[in-house]
Amino acid sequence: MKKFILENKIFLSLYLLFAIVGLALIMKYEKGHEILFFSSIHTPFFNHVFRYVTQLAEAPVLFLVIVLNMRFNYGRGLLLALNTLLVFAVTAVLKNMFSNHVRPSVFFEGKEPLNFVQGVEVLRYHSLPSGHTSSVFALFFMMSILFKDKKWAPVFFTLALLVGISRVYLLQHFFHDVYAGAFIGVFTTAAFYLTFAQSPLYQNIKWKDKAFGL
Repeated sequence: MKKFILENKIFLSLYLLFAIVGLALIMKYEKGHEILFFSSIHTPFFNHVFRYVTQLAEAPVLFLVIVLNMRFNYGRGLLLALNTLLVFAVTAVLKNMFSNHVRPSVFFEGKEPLNFVQGVEVLRYHSLPSGHTSSVFALFFMMSILFKDKKWAPVFFTLALLVGISRVYLLQHFFHDVYAGAFIGVFTTAAFYLTFAQSPLYQNIKWKDKAFGL
């Protein structure tokens, strides 16, 4: 555990900073404050940017990233794929458990008009946790773990955080949904890596260090 934390101290430190600041914001502001704030500052430029940033956590992009990683190492691609599926499952179970948590479109219906981004499907239910956020934090944290060059860690964290911000900017999730999603992604990934990736089952896979060319 200590070795794992030291090797991944950059990503984990950035996440810890996010967790502390995020908790302070959750405690200070009422639910929905962030939605009204982002709704009031929408611009055509950021509408366009965040429409595409949020897609980093969607199935086609996740699949492409996994395949590209397999280009260099089957084992790395396998860990990314299994971890992503695990986080999908955990998130789905939690969404079902908290199915009564509505999204901003329902929460503010008849109360406050929201400036939704044109071309983005407005979702209504299963708000907690944010599936996009849990998936992208799981993907990029695992990549940060597996990449030997830890200089990529801030890049991976920033990309994950931008996706989380996009979910609030697009008025699809409250901040606490994103906060929960980030925790699920990081915690599940750490647990999966420390159990499966370090186990004899994975270590004894003979073909894990091979790769294929595109």
